[in-house]
Amino acid sequence: MMTGTGYARSQRGEEEKKEEGKETQEAVPEQKRVEKKKEEKKKVPPKLQAKKVKLYSGARKTSRATASIYPGTGKVRVNGRILELWEPEVARLHMLAPALVSGELRERFDIDVKVAGGGFMGQADAAAMAIARAYVDQSRGNEAKARMNAYNKYLLSGDPRQTEPKKFGGPGARRKRQKSYR
Repeated sequence: MMTGTGYARSQRGEEEKKEEGKETQEAVPEQKRVEKKKEEKKKVPPKLQAKKVKLYSGARKTSRATASIYPGTGKVRVNGRILELWEPEVARLHMLAPALVSGELRERFDIDVKVAGGGFMGQADAAAMAIARAYVDQSRGNEAKARMNAYNKYLLSGDPRQTEPKKFGGPGARRKRQKSYR
């Protein structure tokens, strides 16, 4: 004869299973538990462990770029797109400049750049700055830094110019409405 609901019986069954699990855990010595935890942590894929990623930033006007560099074959990607396929061409050439100036250093590292904000040229400037800083940091000595500064002094230091905020009395930051005295 059945009394009560199936729900109560299923609850009792779960409680019994939990109690059995506790007894088996208590029977296992502490050292084995610690070893199991260490083994679980080592299950990270070796491909991800080998990458040593460093981050470098670049900024221009309202654009912000972050470049991550790691050992590779010389690929440069901007927002997931290979740099050689980037459009417009003016921006592509501007972003390629640090890679071309760095010379043989380019073949040893891959760079991924994330850029957001601003217009296409501001983004190109920010990305170029992040790429240049990454290559200079990975090089030995001051030779790469001197080459970057000789090519364009703003590649490493940045360009501090910003747009001026609009003021009252006119349509822009400086322009005012014309006055007529006649």
